[in-house]
Amino acid sequence: MRAESEGDGAIIDRFLAGDPSAVGLVDGWLARAASAYRRRLGDHLEDVLQDVRLEVTRLLQEGKFRGDSSLKTYLWRVTAHTCLDRLRAGARWSFVEYDGESAEAADPATLPRPEAPWSADRDLLLRVLARMEDDCRRLWSMLIDGMSYREMSVETGVSEGALRVRVLRCRRRAQEVREELLAAVAGRAH
Repeated sequence: MRAESEGDGAIIDRFLAGDPSAVGLVDGWLARAASAYRRRLGDHLEDVLQDVRLEVTRLLQEGKFRGDSSLKTYLWRVTAHTCLDRLRAGARWSFVEYDGESAEAADPATLPRPEAPWSADRDLLLRVLARMEDDCRRLWSMLIDGMSYREMSVETGVSEGALRVRVLRCRRRAQEVREELLAAVAGRAH
């Protein structure tokens, strides 16, 4: 393709001029970069991609691309940051207190049952949280508060890579607990 073989400056000029091949090339890079967040963004992916397109256009018009890396790499970083910002903004949850009881000691059967239509989902979440280790709840709390892995590393004294592994293990454990609880409910229903 001609656009990939030419210099970054020419691609930027053609993109800002609205050249279809340059717009298609940049749009393809953005879509591939955002594909890593497809599952987590769900129905919001197209909205986020539109935000990315607007941000990229603004940055390129203002001459923010300095050429420290390739244009493609720069656009991937902009896309990743925009996707992560949207995920963090959507992850602001509020937690329910257990009236002084620790989550480990709480009997899931005694937890309050909200009357909202989503009460079954909320109840399941509370039951999963009650069975999770304190370390997992602490890591999730930091993530929900919007802390980066670097900030979490400073606070906990654990390397960023190790924290990522711990969060992944906690997530997998939570999925296992969720499946166990759903299987138990399904077993009682039959």
